[in-house]
Amino acid sequence: MDRSGSQKALRVISIINIVFGALAFLAGIMAVMGTGFMGAAASGAMGETGLTAEEAGSVGVASAALGVASALIIIGAIVSIIEGVLGLRAAKDNQKIMPVWVLAIIGLVGAVISLIMSIAQGAFNASSILSLALSGLMFWIANNIKTEAGK
Repeated sequence: MDRSGSQKALRVISIINIVFGALAFLAGIMAVMGTGFMGAAASGAMGETGLTAEEAGSVGVASAALGVASALIIIGAIVSIIEGVLGLRAAKDNQKIMPVWVLAIIGLVGAVISLIMSIAQGAFNASSILSLALSGLMFWIANNIKTEAGK
């Protein structure tokens, strides 16, 4: 079976999604480990350095916020990996494009939310733009294949 240009592009974008999803997953795991160390250090330093309970509480709140952000990174990474794996499957058989199309919409919404949050925090970074570009491209290609498949 000869693949269309959209199916070839979907294969390349899917592989990129899997690689970036795996890297984001590892970064999320490292961030989760960092929040545990941060919380333990704050509680341990309270007695040694004279940190007040209020200051240690502030560190605890920051640690919890970082933990939530880390969990969101891990969830996004898992979605990217699944989207990539399903994209590879759909690149072989265009009749299996619907799950990729749905996950591409979810990924696109998540990327837009991530970009808005990073701009609001003043921490605008290239990874937000890259995530938005990959999700948008994945959606566009999945939509093309969906149209080709007649769904």
